[in-house]
Amino acid sequence: MAFPLQFSSIYVVLLAFLFTTFPFPIQGELIEEVCDKTVELKAICIEILRNDPRSSSENLEVLSQIAIDTIVQNATGLSSYIQSLANKVTDPQVKVRVLGCVVNSDDVFLQTTQAKQLVKTKQYGPAKEKASLANLALSTCDNSFLLPPAIEPIELKQATNRLKNLLVIFDVITSLLG
Repeated sequence: MAFPLQFSSIYVVLLAFLFTTFPFPIQGELIEEVCDKTVELKAICIEILRNDPRSSSENLEVLSQIAIDTIVQNATGLSSYIQSLANKVTDPQVKVRVLGCVVNSDDVFLQTTQAKQLVKTKQYGPAKEKASLANLALSTCDNSFLLPPAIEPIELKQATNRLKNLLVIFDVITSLLG
């Protein structure tokens, strides 16, 4: 009887060693690590990534898919939304700028859908470049309101800021992927 007890003691010690030396990852640890790099966007990053059931896999590639899917979803219809804002603007100079943002938003949609296709084929460098071009198009829209009359519709600013924030999150994830 001493023999089986000795084996079970060794087995318990071995298991204890393995569990303390190689801890299992805690759910959400990767998301926390990624979102820590987004600094002031951490809360948004965590919300977006954790709210998607795919994030339970704790995989950077999956997180990149979640991020780009969210970006494309937000870019879809942005052009028509901005067009509807342009229809409400009465100042002709501001209206021209808002209509310029319609063109920029078409470019955002094109670049982000191309980035999504690149993510599907695990081409993260080119996907990051496409996302960067989308961010540039959003900045072009915002920058058109720097000169007087600098009256950018608040709804437009909110829409572009949300997409820019999502693009920052995507940039962090794709940077980690290499």
